Amino acid sequence: MDDRAAAMDGVVRHHTLKGAMLVGIGKRLARKAVRRAVPRSVRRAAHPVRTVKRAVTPRPVRRVSRAIYTVTNPLGAAENLLLNSVTSSRSRGRRTTSGSRGRSTRPATSRATPASPAVSPTDVRAAEGAAAHNHLAELMAVQRERFTPAQRPMIPVPPSIDPAVIEQQEWAKIKHEARPWQRARRRELRQSAANRAMQHATELNARDREHHRIQQAQADAWWAALQRGAAQVLRAALDAAFADNPAPVMVTRAERHHADLIVLLPGLDVLPMKKAHVTPTGRLSSKAWTKTELNDLYADLLGAHLLATVREAWATGPSLTHLKVTGIRRGPGNADEHLFDVEVDRSGVAWHDDHAGATVLRAAPHGLNRVGRTREVRPLPSGTAT
Repeated sequence: MDDRAAAMDGVVRHHTLKGAMLVGIGKRLARKAVRRAVPRSVRRAAHPVRTVKRAVTPRPVRRVSRAIYTVTNPLGAAENLLLNSVTSSRSRGRRTTSGSRGRSTRPATSRATPASPAVSPTDVRAAEGAAAHNHLAELMAVQRERFTPAQRPMIPVPPSIDPAVIEQQEWAKIKHEARPWQRARRRELRQSAANRAMQHATELNARDREHHRIQQAQADAWWAALQRGAAQVLRAALDAAFADNPAPVMVTRAERHHADLIVLLPGLDVLPMKKAHVTPTGRLSSKAWTKTELNDLYADLLGAHLLATVREAWATGPSLTHLKVTGIRRGPGNADEHLFDVEVDRSGVAWHDDHAGATVLRAAPHGLNRVGRTREVRPLPSGTAT
């Protein structure tokens, strides 16, 4: 009886292992079929979540992360849900049929694959609030940017050339002229190689020093022209400085102490549709802007771009003391809409204040044209812009 029971136990174990292998193969085939049905252009590669990071991440943060993924990538979330349902049903079907004959080595009930957590509307609003807050912070970061003032360019001094390196090269060329036992001749050749190496290194060092002197003189001439406000040098420096601005800047005139700039401003559609909101219970949520809030926020964004443009102009041109800045927005049909025409002085405003741009637009005669109860930002009336 013991031998028969042992044999039966071996058969059951064999069939159990075989069933587990079939389940694994079925899962892989189902996953490949679902992945193949999803267009590759909309899938995103996901980095595996490490155990330590998951252990220290609070549960509410993980729930918000899952909600953000579901909102931003609904197709991927649906794909994962389909995979879980397919593999879970196959696993349950295999496990319920196995072990019906003979002795069972594991309990009849098995743990099913957990389904994806349901995303509640609260989590969705929290994800929208977090996304709106981050987007707004990126937009307004331009008013906190600082620029290093232009300084005299210093050309680095070239390192001196070591004669020993040249001596080794010279010796490798002439050492075959004397046999190893001709010691006197080899000493003469060694000395000759050392002399030629010293002379050649001296000439190269003198040439490098002269080249450095010429380059430093050219840099000093450029720096002097920039300090004087030479038109060609000043305009080239401003164009190079404004090349990477989020709001493109065109230099129409730059000479001595004055420069005229045109800023191409973004439209109202760059702002997030909703704002971050904290409920009375302390939960992160989102809700729609009021028209007045949206217009105030847009005016602050225009002031931030004005402030960044002026700060960068002061830092780039040491000779500049007066700027005329024109703000233009692309309207319907690509028509230019003049939003402001302001003139500012270097010493007239506390430019270190991050809200100085909005202050200038409120106080300037041709600042922002805000009308109506909601304080909407509209183009300047015809004939006002210059």
